[in-house]
Amino acid sequence: MTAATNYHWFISSLPHMPRSFDVEHVPISGIRLQERLRMLGDDDKVIVEQVQRFLLWDRQQPERTDEDVQMEYDRLMSSVSNPLVRDIITYRMDVRTITSALRRRRLGLEPPTAVGQYVDHIREHWIHSDFRLQREHPWISGVREALDASKPLSVERQLLNATWDRWVKLSDGFYFSFETILLYLARWEIVDRWTRLDESAGRQKFENLLAQTMASGGGIK
Repeated sequence: MTAATNYHWFISSLPHMPRSFDVEHVPISGIRLQERLRMLGDDDKVIVEQVQRFLLWDRQQPERTDEDVQMEYDRLMSSVSNPLVRDIITYRMDVRTITSALRRRRLGLEPPTAVGQYVDHIREHWIHSDFRLQREHPWISGVREALDASKPLSVERQLLNATWDRWVKLSDGFYFSFETILLYLARWEIVDRWTRLDESAGRQKFENLLAQTMASGGGIK
């Protein structure tokens, strides 16, 4: 398979993705998954690489300013045309922006510059506990409470769960299509991320995030 992909065959060859990310192991190792992805058609490989690069970038936690994130967001949105990939990027960026706002407000800082559709909305509703976004993002109150209680692993779990639920709902609308593969990859990344976490690592990450925010004035982390 080089020019086109038999989606039915390809998807049938993948191990079943669990309905929850809270499992001990990923359904397929990263090495084996990459081997399978090499069997995709050429056009599909380009889009898959875009998704994987974004998920890797989003997963890393170097020091980034709002300007750095804005530049990357603009670059991605100008280079990506697939509607689902754009949806994946937009949602993850929205979660980043809202979470950054919760952290900054907890520290008594100004609203983040951030990216995405909610920047002005958050500034306008800064004094409201959920920025008046609870209906669209019901996870906000739980993450806010976990932040206030200094429970980093709970913060991470709730953020991953919000994203996981989004991908599951989207995947239920696709059957044996290229979009099914993209959402499989998005969910695999969450399972892999969760299975690598432990409480001490989660706590350290939380402390590092707060330290970076306080020292830098608060980029999106």
